[in-house]
Amino acid sequence: MSVTEQYDPYENAVAERINKTLKYEYRLKTMIKNSKFAQKMTAQTVYIYNNLRTHFSLDLRKPAEVHKNPTIKYRSYRKNNVNLPELTI
Repeated sequence: MSVTEQYDPYENAVAERINKTLKYEYRLKTMIKNSKFAQKMTAQTVYIYNNLRTHFSLDLRKPAEVHKNPTIKYRSYRKNNVNLPELTI
């Protein structure tokens, strides 16, 4: 299963970087035996990552803030202009 849209190696690098951040900063690397707890922990981590954590690549903005405001310019690794559905967070 690919977490990228166009099998673009640049997108894969970004996805892998996010996975590393989630695993090491939020301790999702540890073995969690209870699947409901793992799902809850992952959901909370993704919420924090998207809504509370600022990102240097977004000029210290939060991803949710950037996605909700189309006038904010940010660095993109996408090589082609693909019309994607609006991201809902």
